[in-house]
Amino acid sequence: MGANAFLPSFGNKPKHIIGRGGITADFLEGLSLPIGHRDRATILIGQRGTGKTTLLLEFADLAKQAGYVAARVTANDEMFDEIIQTIQIKGSEFVPASLPKIKGISAGAMGFSLGLTFTEEAKTQFGPRIKLGLLCDELAKYDKGVLILVDEVQPNTSAIRTLATTYQHLVGENKNIAIVMAGLPTSMSAVLNDDILTFLNRAHKVYLEPLPFGEISVSYATEFRRQQKTIAPELLDKITLATKGYPYLYQLIGYYLLSFARDTKEITIEIIEQAIITSKREMIENIFLAALRPLSPRDNAFLKAMSKDVDESTIADIQARMKVSKTYAQAYRSRLIEAGIIAPVGRGRLAFAIPYLGDYFRNEF
Repeated sequence: MGANAFLPSFGNKPKHIIGRGGITADFLEGLSLPIGHRDRATILIGQRGTGKTTLLLEFADLAKQAGYVAARVTANDEMFDEIIQTIQIKGSEFVPASLPKIKGISAGAMGFSLGLTFTEEAKTQFGPRIKLGLLCDELAKYDKGVLILVDEVQPNTSAIRTLATTYQHLVGENKNIAIVMAGLPTSMSAVLNDDILTFLNRAHKVYLEPLPFGEISVSYATEFRRQQKTIAPELLDKITLATKGYPYLYQLIGYYLLSFARDTKEITIEIIEQAIITSKREMIENIFLAALRPLSPRDNAFLKAMSKDVDESTIADIQARMKVSKTYAQAYRSRLIEAGIIAPVGRGRLAFAIPYLGDYFRNEF
């Protein structure tokens, strides 16, 4: 028996990442492609709890093995400085620090004093784009590339515009650089529709889909055996289906199952029901409220009307319940699909994209 392998908190990299093998393979292949190839720029799109941060952490580890210095940041106004400093720190292990500081030579000719430390001239005279280009050039001498990973991308910010256009410029200068940007559906939609950033539409877009149930089941069974716990096959199926393929729920339910079964050898139906209801309640604070906060009262009214159906809803039924026109209902349908709250599941039919959100609106837990 050992420590609980499931980590439901945000910002951590789980012990095991499942169901994303194709995404990581595509990312690694992109790094091997020629500079400027569309697959060297990746856009990760997913609602909270779908594993965006986990993938960024995994990409950083894989990129290092592939010969890249990775800088992972959360989008903010000062992130460019953070990116440059991170590359200097992480890249320093590959660059000798024994070079003497050369006086009387312009920063344009050298740029660095010790290792990846900029000369005083470079610090004061060069902007972020030139500094990042210098770092790319210096690391290229040691067969290293640069990877930038940006989490929680926000639309319509000067920082994102500057970073994205800088990437475009450096690619044009044949620098060995790649980028991954991750964000919520609404945020990434706004970024991709920004007049200045239309070139990002050529990037490789990854929409984070639910995890395969088969991989979830195998992962649970493997960890339970490692922890010397037994579970009946039908109960293993029950917890697998309860995750709805949602990465955060997969971690959450696994975590509570092992916590509640700490003092017993068998994972019983009582333990399972306790773990599932606890996980659902935790979804309220960590997922539901955060996802619903940006929505308008009418958005929420649409979702309330939709929740009258247990599984799927038709736009006609929602329209009738809200007592609004078809055009009005369609406008909110489009808004909520773009926000990643609901999803089309067939002609004229909709379902909640976030597991158990319909139950929440029905006050079922």
